[in-house]
Amino acid sequence: MFVAVLVRRLKPGMTYEDFLRAWYPDKGSGLAGPETILGRNLTDESEILALTQLDLPDVSALQDALQRIGEQEAVRQIRMSEVVESTTVRSVYEVTDEFDLSTDEAVAAGRARLLL
Repeated sequence: MFVAVLVRRLKPGMTYEDFLRAWYPDKGSGLAGPETILGRNLTDESEILALTQLDLPDVSALQDALQRIGEQEAVRQIRMSEVVESTTVRSVYEVTDEFDLSTDEAVAAGRARLLL
């Protein structure tokens, strides 16, 4: 599994709604299990975070998927260039661990696993 992280800064005068209209794809990606979360910086509304979970087995599958959606992504990038001033973070990470930190019991179980 992979996580794509992008942080973009909007051009002066552009709003989150402007960004959303430019960012939203024209069609589905065809990828299994992608979930994208968008968020605005609490202290700077012109900074937008996009976090996408990609349920792919390995780097080869990731590269194939990116190639498959390349044309559609190019169209989106052109649209977004009208509202985005810069992309300050553009990275893909391989998920190495997932933790449930919601309760003391879950944390204790996770800690016990780490100590094995």
